[in-house]
Amino acid sequence: MHTHALADGLRPRRSLWLSRRARWSAAAVAALTAVLVVFSVVYRVSQRPYGFERFDRIGGVELPAGTEGARAFLDGGRVFLGHPTGGGRYELRAVDAGKPSTVIWRNSGLTDVDTFRSARGMVQVTGLPDAGGNRRVTLLNANNGIPFTTFDVSAGDRWMLIGKYFVRYFAAEHRLVVTDVGTGRRTAVFDQPDGAGSWWPTDNWSGQQVPTSIGGEPLDEALTVDPHIVRTTPGRGLEVVGLAGGHAIGAGTGLADPGDLVYAYEDQIFVAGHAAGFQVRAYDRTRLSRPQWSWTSPDAQARPLFVSACGERRVCVGEEHHLTELNTDTGEVAFRVAAERPSMVVPVGDRVMLRTATQAIGVTETLLAADGRTVRSWPGKRAARLDEGSYLLLPAVPPPGEYPWTGVDASRGTARELGTIDARPDACTWSHTYLACATTREFVFYRIRAPWYSL
Repeated sequence: MHTHALADGLRPRRSLWLSRRARWSAAAVAALTAVLVVFSVVYRVSQRPYGFERFDRIGGVELPAGTEGARAFLDGGRVFLGHPTGGGRYELRAVDAGKPSTVIWRNSGLTDVDTFRSARGMVQVTGLPDAGGNRRVTLLNANNGIPFTTFDVSAGDRWMLIGKYFVRYFAAEHRLVVTDVGTGRRTAVFDQPDGAGSWWPTDNWSGQQVPTSIGGEPLDEALTVDPHIVRTTPGRGLEVVGLAGGHAIGAGTGLADPGDLVYAYEDQIFVAGHAAGFQVRAYDRTRLSRPQWSWTSPDAQARPLFVSACGERRVCVGEEHHLTELNTDTGEVAFRVAAERPSMVVPVGDRVMLRTATQAIGVTETLLAADGRTVRSWPGKRAARLDEGSYLLLPAVPPPGEYPWTGVDASRGTARELGTIDARPDACTWSHTYLACATTREFVFYRIRAPWYSL
C-alpha cells in the first residue's frame, strides 16, 4: 500500500488573518464585558440614596426687615422665592438652587397672594380669599415668570391641577369642568350632583417617589401624571374618564355608597365600605362589572380611616387599631400590624413610614420593614420623604427658635443629625439634595446630601 503526502508548500496552514480576527473579537468581547461590569456597578451605586451630610450653607437671599409670610418652593435646580412687599403686593422670583444669588426671573406685579407651588413647567399662584371666599388662581410660565392664564374660583369649589389640565368642581352649579391650560379650551364638562368630594385623581407609583411635606403633600409632580379621574354617577356608580376629551374608559353601577372610601391607583380602583367590619374591593378600572378581589377586615367593629399606596403593587388600609398591607394583584395580606390611629403611610423603597397618634405619646413616626416588622420609632417627630430611600424628621410641634433636623436612611434605619434652623417647616422646601427656608431675615440655602460620586 502506498500513501501519498502533500509537499510542504501545499499543506493547508491556519489562516493568519483568521487568528488575528479571533484575537480582536476576543479582545472586543472582553472590553465590552468590562464596560458592562463597570456600568452595572456605577448604576447600582448611583441608585443608592445620597449620603447625608450636616447642613452645608450655600448662600442666602436677604429679605426686607419685618417681612412675614415668606415662602420657598424647590423645583429641581431652581427655587421659587415669594414674599409680601406691602400694600397687598407680592414678589416672586426664581433663583438657581446651587447659586442663590443668580436670579433667573423676577415678577413684582402679583397681588394678594396666599400661596404658590411649582407644577410641570408652571407656577401655580393662589390668591387670598375675598370677603365672599372667592380666589384667583394664576398660572405662570416657570421659565420666565410671565402669567399665561387665570381661573376665578368660588367658596365651596374644589380645584386641582393635573398635568396640563385644570379640573374644577363648580359648587353653585354642581358641575365638573376640565380645562386645557395651554389652549384655554374646555375638554370635558360633567353634571356632578354628589358634591365636591365625589371625584378623585389617579395616583401612580412615580407619584409615590417624590419629596413630600410633613403633611404628606407631594412637593413635586410625579414623573408621569395619569390624565384620568374617577367620579361618581347615578345608581351608586363610578366612572373613569380621560381628561383629554372626557371619554369614559370604564364604568359600573352599584359600586360605592355615599361615605365609602374610593382610591384610584395605577390601573385599579379600590373601594372601602364605610360600615363596621368593612370590606375592600379592587376593580380593574376598564372593567368595573365585577371586583378582581375583596378583603374583609377581621375586626368586626373596625371602620376604614384611609386607603393609600404603600409600595409598588401594594396598598395599605388604616383602621382605628391596625394597619394592613395588601397585594394589589391578589388581595393577599402582606402584613397586618397593631397601630393606634394610623393617619398616614408613605413608602420609602421597600419599607413604609407610618404615622400614628395617641393621647399618651402624641405623634410617632415608625419605620416598618417589608414584612411589617418595626425597624425603629421616633416619638414626637413628623417625617417627610426626600426620595425612595430616605426622609427627614422634624419635631411634631416645632419649638420657638432653632430646632434640630434629622436625616434617615430607610434601607438601614439609621439617622443622622443634620443641624438646626430657626424657620417654620411650612416656610421650608426640600429636594433630594437641597433645603431652602425663609427665616425672619433671609432665604437660606443648604446642601443636605453629597452625591454618590463625591463620597
